[in-house]
Amino acid sequence: MLVVYLDPYFLGDPLFVPGLARDVAARGSGLVLVHGSGERGERALESLGRMPTATSGVWDVADAEGRSAVERAVRVLNRELTHELNEAGVSGIGLLGSDRGLLKQAEGRVVAGRTGWLGDLTSRGVVAVVAAMAVVDGVEVEVDAARAAGVLAESLEVPVAALTTASVAPGSALTMDEVRVPDTDALGRIRPEGGSVRVGTRPTLRDSSGPSALLSAN
Repeated sequence: MLVVYLDPYFLGDPLFVPGLARDVAARGSGLVLVHGSGERGERALESLGRMPTATSGVWDVADAEGRSAVERAVRVLNRELTHELNEAGVSGIGLLGSDRGLLKQAEGRVVAGRTGWLGDLTSRGVVAVVAAMAVVDGVEVEVDAARAAGVLAESLEVPVAALTTASVAPGSALTMDEVRVPDTDALGRIRPEGGSVRVGTRPTLRDSSGPSALLSAN
């Protein structure tokens, strides 16, 4: 089993999702894919006449109208990702991090809630597509998808991976400077406590073990 963080950079490429679906279909199962609203959230806020800014991968919105726009955007993206997987023959299911307390935010930090049921789903051959949302003070909000991927992997006791823009040698040990990713800051947020992040190009997801190059904790 593997948790994969989907960077907004890749999700903004119209060719990425169909390719991802083919790669996941070739692998079969054992994946949790985690995403935020990305460009969809940005466009939703721009449609309200706003100039979006983001902090740690999350659009800065403090009002109900803005939160609703981002929530709608992330739900649409989640449905589209799941649909593309299903069209490729993958048993995909779309989820929100707020479903059954999967993700929470405590003192400004994203933490994992109840994850046992997610592990049960994936063990039955389902590929879970998790939108990084959580209920905070009774309000559903977007949370940092990179951090969400890391805490879910840590709770499930499985590896976490991020996708690169250039191939890396399988099994290699890498430093931050040696990894080509769209957002290096996201790598710092995704990393489990004291752990490492697997990195590789999208096609490496076809392998049952997924990306094997490691970005070490040091």
